[in-house]
Amino acid sequence: MTDTLPSPARPDEPAGALMLHPNDNVATALRDLAAGETIWVQGPSKALQIRVLEPIALCHKIALEALDRGQSARKYGEVIGSIYQPIAAGGHVHVHNLKSGRAQVKPQEA
Repeated sequence: MTDTLPSPARPDEPAGALMLHPNDNVATALRDLAAGETIWVQGPSKALQIRVLEPIALCHKIALEALDRGQSARKYGEVIGSIYQPIAAGGHVHVHNLKSGRAQVKPQEA
């Protein structure tokens, strides 16, 4: 199970991901993230820790909570797309499980 724990706003370690709005449920990786590592996610008013479930490339998205099929992905405080395959907290959010609300990208078959 992936832990998402509220933590002090200024952790001792550099953030591994950035949450841009308090209502976001995805964050942006600030470096390549390795499966199994625990990272800090810096938000606008707090930081939290999350365990990375799979490799996530620089600038790709990580789920901050479990996301179910049909749920909206939020980044920048706005809906950026719709989840079409469940994603656990700490999972990679990308075209293999997210239908973009902006780009016309055909989802990959699992």
